[in-house]
Amino acid sequence: MAEQKGKQTDKVTIEKRESSAGEIGGDITMSESVVATIAGLSARQIEGIHSLGKSRLISFGDSPTRGVDAEVGSREAALDLDVIIEYGVDLRKVAGALRKRISDEVDKMAGRQVVEVNINVVDVHLPEKEAPPPKKRVE
Repeated sequence: MAEQKGKQTDKVTIEKRESSAGEIGGDITMSESVVATIAGLSARQIEGIHSLGKSRLISFGDSPTRGVDAEVGSREAALDLDVIIEYGVDLRKVAGALRKRISDEVDKMAGRQVVEVNINVVDVHLPEKEAPPPKKRVE
């Protein structure tokens, strides 16, 4: 899988167009991190996904590619995701929705058929307990 943490990844060509009468030619390229960003943003919209990436005690901001690795070829893409799910969800339904959403978005935006989405559940997010009202010290 491609390394996503600040390194320049390999670029893949989306389109090569030759100049012709009345049309300007040129190439469209993208890095693998673009596909990882598309997948990460798509995944965050799925009900039951709390967040992507491993749990952290201290937050350093959130990147759209956090918890996502992408490998992109000339026609296909494969993705690995680390996810934190909400407690009580049906993991198989969430995984199915996640795979479909990512596949649809990567195909639409990057023109790549997604052949594999590996989902690694790294944690379960528990619902927040309501804090009891503070006790009054005096009446």
